[in-house]
Amino acid sequence: MIEFRKTSKQFKILNPLKNFEEDSTTFEYRADPLTGRNTTVIKSMLGYVSKYLVSDPTLLKTAVNETQASCPFCPERVNSKTPKFTKDFLLEGRIISGEATIVPNLLGHAEQSALAILSKKHYLTLREFKTKLLVDGFKGAMAYLKRLHEANASIRYPIFAFNYLPPAGSSIFHPHMQILVRDRPFYLAELMIQKSKEYREQNDSKFWSDLIKAEKKGERYLYRSYGVDWLVPFAPLRGLNEVQAIVEGKSSFMELEDPEWLGLAEGVSKVLGFYGSLGYSCFNIIIISGPMDSRLSHFDVNLRIISRPGIQQWSFTDAWAAPYMLWDGEAVEEPEVFAEKARIHFRKRSPKNSIDEAKIPDI
Repeated sequence: MIEFRKTSKQFKILNPLKNFEEDSTTFEYRADPLTGRNTTVIKSMLGYVSKYLVSDPTLLKTAVNETQASCPFCPERVNSKTPKFTKDFLLEGRIISGEATIVPNLLGHAEQSALAILSKKHYLTLREFKTKLLVDGFKGAMAYLKRLHEANASIRYPIFAFNYLPPAGSSIFHPHMQILVRDRPFYLAELMIQKSKEYREQNDSKFWSDLIKAEKKGERYLYRSYGVDWLVPFAPLRGLNEVQAIVEGKSSFMELEDPEWLGLAEGVSKVLGFYGSLGYSCFNIIIISGPMDSRLSHFDVNLRIISRPGIQQWSFTDAWAAPYMLWDGEAVEEPEVFAEKARIHFRKRSPKNSIDEAKIPDI
């Protein structure tokens, strides 16, 4: 029932970098097994763009120092420079969850937009995004969602999103997570929920369970921990080191239990640690939930994480026309090759930074 459809095409040139000898590039077109969306895997592209994915250490250090001086999220300014929730919504004004602080977004991306300020440190390397730090953020975000659901149940569709550092779309250096909630789903969430429903009706089975079963047999599956399955998607959305997580059997954030939040936090920490080992410093994450007031039999909570270009003198973006405006996916490396690199890294990594460090959070 799950189809992994792909076709290969070649383009030949006389390459000036090889004394004008005949050379060819392979383009592999892959269809997302749920939505049918096309992703083009360009097998020789990684070598071309890899130099843009790391940050210039001098520029990065300068940017950290310059932005820290006026950062509203740093501990000495967070109480005076960040908004508070109205007293009729939350008497205390802000939510404190371990090291995380939840505040309204001064200029948000949705009608109910909040921020989880994740760390007291202004800048973290990707290896410093530890499990406990992420658990604190998720716990605080859920406290906000539960209070919002009590106050206005019609605002039903939450998304958690991370934009870390300016190349990933963040205007503030300080580590934080966006909590976006609307009365209507974001487009990708709606598409995934609707296509999952169609798959259920056509096949009398759940797409996400079938996908996990199919991927466990292959090259792209990574591991399972605390009810969360981690894999590299067959047809990535954006294609820079993309990893996907599926919380099987849970359709919304409201259904997730303590171990599953721990599994998401631990996995994100592992993937970011892997990115850090490659020299990367910027990333995006989205975590997609179904409606908070319904339990969907056809959809499971989904996470996607990608690395982004680094901070360099000459700015480079991976948001070029094909993925950004034509909505086509584009991958610079075969997902199977990237998955093997990730597995090797995870096998070498110490099992610490897990249950002994985070404990099961009381969410």
